[in-house]
Amino acid sequence: MLVFVFRRRPDERWIEAARRHGFEIYTADQAPPIGGKFVVVVGDEELAKRLGVAYLTEEEAEEFLKYLEDHLPR
Repeated sequence: MLVFVFRRRPDERWIEAARRHGFEIYTADQAPPIGGKFVVVVGDEELAKRLGVAYLTEEEAEEFLKYLEDHLPR
């Protein structure tokens, strides 16, 4: 399971993409236990380091979302 954790609520494009592509989105204060999941923290490198998970800047996350939208079926 792919999980994205944002500092604050992401815009609706991310929420809709999660529905279409089957990943989960949370805010930092609502993140679930991460065991057995591939977790990416967006925009909070310190949190990613504390959790020991992947990190993307907001710009990199936008590039990933664009890639999904351009290359995966809806």
